[in-house]
Amino acid sequence: MRLTINETIRRTLIPLREDELQMLEQSVLAEGIRDPLVVWNRNGEYVLLDGHHRYDLAQKHRLEFKIVEMKFDDETQAVQWVLQNQLARRNLTDEQRTLVLGRYYNTLKLAPHRPSTENAVKFTAFSGRSATARQVGEIFGVGEKTVRNAAEFAKAVDALAEVEPKAAEAVLLGKVPDAKTALPKVEPNQLPQVAQILATNQARTIKDAVRTIKHQSVQNQTHTNPTTQLPSTIQLYTGDFRKILATLPPESIDAIITDPPYLQEYIPIFEPLAQLSARLLKPHGILAVMVAHLHLYEFMTELNKHLKYRWICTYHMDGPKATIPAAQFAAAWKPILIYTRPDARNLRFINSDYFHAANRTSDGITKEYHHWQQSLAGFTELVQRLSEPGDTILDPFIGSGTTALACLKLNRYCIGCDIDPNAITITTQRILQYTQEPNELRNP
Repeated sequence: MRLTINETIRRTLIPLREDELQMLEQSVLAEGIRDPLVVWNRNGEYVLLDGHHRYDLAQKHRLEFKIVEMKFDDETQAVQWVLQNQLARRNLTDEQRTLVLGRYYNTLKLAPHRPSTENAVKFTAFSGRSATARQVGEIFGVGEKTVRNAAEFAKAVDALAEVEPKAAEAVLLGKVPDAKTALPKVEPNQLPQVAQILATNQARTIKDAVRTIKHQSVQNQTHTNPTTQLPSTIQLYTGDFRKILATLPPESIDAIITDPPYLQEYIPIFEPLAQLSARLLKPHGILAVMVAHLHLYEFMTELNKHLKYRWICTYHMDGPKATIPAAQFAAAWKPILIYTRPDARNLRFINSDYFHAANRTSDGITKEYHHWQQSLAGFTELVQRLSEPGDTILDPFIGSGTTALACLKLNRYCIGCDIDPNAITITTQRILQYTQEPNELRNP
């Protein structure tokens, strides 16, 4: 028996993985095709609905099979049945299940009729704009919001598959952790680049892919813009701070305000940071270094070798808490350690040890330029209260340039350094963009 393969229906199916397909082939060769294939009897034409892999194997190995006939009014109803049948599969990933749910909703929204099911809610003139989402939620036991989010995810995955099937496959296999929430938010003009980055394993998450695109965009703008003259109050250096900043004169810095990497592997850089601070700070100068809770003792141990502990400040973050799995804590603030030279004198009064970040994410910003980017509003407050106009501020880990921007806003001199050339490129571009803004937008 020859069955008709409808491409619209085939595209709605979640294909088996290679290992699953091999197991199925071994099974049918050993036991035959036991389960009947499900077909739609469309005026005497048998359109395959369920059992595409088994049908392919039957054709390949000349195996017999049985069929079960279904009747529908049109192709839309047939597609709805196929999608509902897909959701009954046990081996779907969370992403695959969400895709099928979203496709079901989207198909239903476009249909001139509603599926015939005893679980469906009845529509009336007063059902409201969320009636379809409520109906689908009733059928599959989920909320309206879950249904609508699934619909957006399904549209995004289908668009991604059109551009780069390998990227869509990675998403549906659960290899892109933030795909369900982040993929629908990708701008259409960025989707081809996101697809290429995911397909070539250049990024693990959608957010990382978008961040990579923005980095590349900034670099391209910088390379194509011949005007890269920084303001006279900003100096940027590329390289290891232990070497690059060794040429700065002693007692030339009023404050070192920085946010170095927090991971355990970076603990050894804190002693050379302390050595550099002890040499460069003026007698009244301070080192203000943002650190993580988890390795606080180790950070302080390294800093204590060359500096004198003065205080610990709170950098409070609104919004979602940062989860620290190793300690089983959710952190709402970060420590800012304040150190001075051992022979410090004429210290300036700091009127509060509480600092506040902007409330966008767990770090107070969207981190669009750098993995460890901090809130501009938060660092502006740090620079403003830990220094005075005309002071020279040093940041040995300038990252995306947040400290430099804060210094520009507050009339401080800034010296920045980073071992990553891309970080210096991004910082340069952000500074140039800032200097081109109207004066009324630059005021802190």
